Amino acid sequence: MQPIVRRSLGKASDFTVRKRVELQSFPGNPNGRRLPAGHGAKAYLAKRAAVTGGYDLLIFMADADSTDQRDWRRIVGEIEAGFALLESDIRCIACVPMSASESWLLADHGAWATVASYDGGGLPAHPERIWGARDDPTGNHPHRLFYRICEAAGLPDGRDTRVRIATATALDVARARCPMSMEPFLAALEIS
Repeated sequence: MQPIVRRSLGKASDFTVRKRVELQSFPGNPNGRRLPAGHGAKAYLAKRAAVTGGYDLLIFMADADSTDQRDWRRIVGEIEAGFALLESDIRCIACVPMSASESWLLADHGAWATVASYDGGGLPAHPERIWGARDDPTGNHPHRLFYRICEAAGLPDGRDTRVRIATATALDVARARCPMSMEPFLAALEIS
């Protein structure tokens, strides 16, 4: 998602990327409060690391792993509850792709044409609504569909391909095709 963030911010940006598993837990509660459920505890730890590191923007990313907007709202709420446990001037944004992050990468036919001269056949009409069993190679889980689209386009499914597709993705097109989760994320980035 870094190419999308860089383009959305409209300026050169330095990033420090930390995976959620790298955030260390600690005994006790912040300010005597319980850590929030789900992604909230890790969001709190991420904000604490951002404050300690002197950052001015924190983007906490987690897939919704669902096509149900109630699940998306719950995860965003968990993350925001974690952010709220620590007061600071750092701008904190929840990045929660509906379904999975690959759904955002499947939103722009033009990006696939630019990167691989691929005609877009097989790309979903509503990328945020695709879902299926994660273990079914022929299913419509976003990971599986992304892999099959990469194969059809003659690209390896890897970091380089994802960066190239994200870089080539027209944000206005992706925003329109992913209104449930990409639109609010990009709108929050524009405010920061």
